Amino acid sequence: MGGLSPQNLAFAFGLLGNIISFFVFLSPLPTFYQIYKKKSTEGFQSVPYVVALFSAMLLMYYAFLKSNSTLLITINSFGCFIETFYIAVYLFYAPKKVKVLFLTKSLSNHRVLQD
Repeated sequence: MGGLSPQNLAFAFGLLGNIISFFVFLSPLPTFYQIYKKKSTEGFQSVPYVVALFSAMLLMYYAFLKSNSTLLITINSFGCFIETFYIAVYLFYAPKKVKVLFLTKSLSNHRVLQD
């Protein structure tokens, strides 16, 4: 039967966590709407979005290693998508100096990870 079995509670809290995480991933939308309207990043930093992308990717890696992790995979897939979108919009409207600095740091970090 249904009821309050541990599996049902785990699923209910997992679903609640996914709903909350969905809104957390969407919380920067007003900032990016402002960036879009003003066509400028106005001193906003890209670090929070890069860290959020890394976090979502790390949690997806964990979810692939774990069994019964459909909820983790779905919300973090969405997180990877939306954070990549945020970073793309940020880079599109960022000044050239910021773009060069961002890409230089990204490539240097990539080179360190390969060694």
